[in-house]
Amino acid sequence: MEGSIVSRKQLPRATEMHVTAHETKPRMRRPLREQMDAQSSIHQLLITIARRKRFLLAMVILGGVLAGLAGFAVPVGYEATTQVILDAPTRTGPAGTEPAPEMLDARIDDNITMLLSQGHLRRVMAALRKTEAGGTAEQGDAGTGSSRPDPARGGRSILRSFADGLLGGIWPQGKPEAADAAELKALRKGTRVGQELRSRVISIGFTDHDPTRAAMVANTFARLFIDDLAMRRQAADRLELTSIVAVLPGVQRDLAEATDRLEKYRLSHGAVDQGAADNAAKETAELSQQISLSKADLSATESRLQHIQELRKEGASVASLAQAIGSPALADLAARQANDTAHKNLSDAINREIEQGTARIAAEASIYRAQIAALESRKNVLDAVVADTAGRLSGLRALEPQVSILTERYNQLLTQQQDLIRRIATPSAGVSVLSAAWPPTVPKTLSPIFLIPPGMVVFGLLGGVFVVVRNRLDQTLRGEAEAEAALGVPCLGLIPQAATMHARRLKQLVLAQQRSRYSRAVTSLLVAAAPKQARDRSSHIILVTSSVQDDGKTELAWSLALAATRLGGRVLFLDLDRTGARLTNEFLDEFTALKPHNFFGDYVSERCALHEAIAGMPEIGIDFMALAPSEDLLALLSTVDSSLFTDELHSIYSVVIVNGPLGLGGPEAGLLTGWADAVLFAIRWGRTRRSIARGVLETLASDASVSVPVGSVLTQVNLKKHAGYQFGDSADLLLEETS
Repeated sequence: MEGSIVSRKQLPRATEMHVTAHETKPRMRRPLREQMDAQSSIHQLLITIARRKRFLLAMVILGGVLAGLAGFAVPVGYEATTQVILDAPTRTGPAGTEPAPEMLDARIDDNITMLLSQGHLRRVMAALRKTEAGGTAEQGDAGTGSSRPDPARGGRSILRSFADGLLGGIWPQGKPEAADAAELKALRKGTRVGQELRSRVISIGFTDHDPTRAAMVANTFARLFIDDLAMRRQAADRLELTSIVAVLPGVQRDLAEATDRLEKYRLSHGAVDQGAADNAAKETAELSQQISLSKADLSATESRLQHIQELRKEGASVASLAQAIGSPALADLAARQANDTAHKNLSDAINREIEQGTARIAAEASIYRAQIAALESRKNVLDAVVADTAGRLSGLRALEPQVSILTERYNQLLTQQQDLIRRIATPSAGVSVLSAAWPPTVPKTLSPIFLIPPGMVVFGLLGGVFVVVRNRLDQTLRGEAEAEAALGVPCLGLIPQAATMHARRLKQLVLAQQRSRYSRAVTSLLVAAAPKQARDRSSHIILVTSSVQDDGKTELAWSLALAATRLGGRVLFLDLDRTGARLTNEFLDEFTALKPHNFFGDYVSERCALHEAIAGMPEIGIDFMALAPSEDLLALLSTVDSSLFTDELHSIYSVVIVNGPLGLGGPEAGLLTGWADAVLFAIRWGRTRRSIARGVLETLASDASVSVPVGSVLTQVNLKKHAGYQFGDSADLLLEETS
């Protein structure tokens, strides 16, 4: 074999012709177009929305459906309202005027705060449990009633029960504390308490899916609050009555002694004008009043302390001790102990709070005793002064004010005693029900129909934002101007998408259906990349490459080779890519009569002649030469002189289509640029990322030894979708039907 091979320099040409230096196509050198030069930002936004109108319409419909389902899933809420009114304030201001508006606002705020307090909510929750337990038992005893349930309300109750069961399975609540906390939270969430304008009326509203239960809860809120206030006031009145009863005998005794002294003085001295002892008598009377008040407070404190000690001896409940001591902290601890009886630290805190409260009351009693002793000491001094003055001048005017003050004090205590007895017999909370709640008939929540338009608007906006963001984040290439702006090389055309791509189908599309969109696009691309036939029969070598395997490079190369047969002259398909072997093998199996025994490596290594490495395809008019599976393309391209072989190919073939290796596969594609007269870079429409394509093109430009024109080609273009972008490029020409 080697003996039959002569040197490449002495190899005779099949057709001796002069190969002229051809000029590059003007389109391969034209200035790049600006992307979307005729479209404003608003225009691009409208085009994007119009292109995805089906998706946006689906989002709008989905939003309406979900909003409607959510509206039907949420139970209908009915709000019942109870109105309570505060008692009119007493005229305690100067000259009998009403209190300032700030005092009324403070009372309103205090009552609203107490209504929403944790203690009151717990009392309401306990009362509701008793009421609902009793109602359930009565319904069980009564059996099935004659009332007909509301089907819509029943359906929503079933749906809500299913949702509650599902949530209960996902988040089980096994502890009673968790159940109490959830029930308390639901009670607080459904309660609304507020002042009606600037009046003394407070509205208590509760929302529930059952209107009867909503009215019952609202009335329970008001009733328990009023009862609790009445009990508190009654307990305070009882303590005050106890202190008055304890002080009243002492005041009565002091009044009798003062009256006796006044009468004795009158009998012994007669009616004498008193003048000098007015001030001393007045101060003595004031001291006596202070001593009486202090003794009354001391008596009440000692009675209260004795009552607490008796309760502790009797083993009374913590709530009773908290009420007797008057400690809110102890009351809160008692409520917590009722829920958690096994907490040792809570019991220690309760005992500590009881001891501190008892010690505080005992300290108050000690303070009152010291105050009484100091006042009595001062009174004894004044009594001596009054006695001396009365003895020297007259004691009549010193005795009469004491009798008057003690009489007024005694009458005041009697009046307070009678008033307290009356208030204890008929306790009042200072708050009364103005209007009780009735089961409402109109739901508070909106109808599900009213939720559909907002849901449609929200989902439509979300879909629009998603479309715009997705369009902004799209890094693929779709238009000619977009490809030129991103890659920096001219885009020579677009190749439409074909249904099935195999050898027979591709031959039929390009050669048999010459008026088809695919044939017109491939032929136009070939004419744009290859020179026109001149009298000197100049030839052209076109390198077809791409960045990744699925860019349609092999399909484009075979399509160009088939279209080149229509231009006249011989066509060579040089396959140097092992990744697209499926389509190439189909062409070899379908159209090759006899496969060669030599390959491209044998030809460039001068181990065989050109015709010995070529397989003829007479049916389609293409010669085929391929790379051997075991040959290293990089070693072949880096060791041989490309000009020796390109001259021979130019002299024999009009068009040589080189199916080059992938740009990401290595530097082989860059070395092949020195062989070619033009490079076509295949980019799959809507699939190839521009960063990868740009990087491969930069590698090709850096590896090229000579300045070779490079153009990009968008392959597998969906013309219908492409028309929606309104790029205004060559795809619009392909969509036009020919006659």
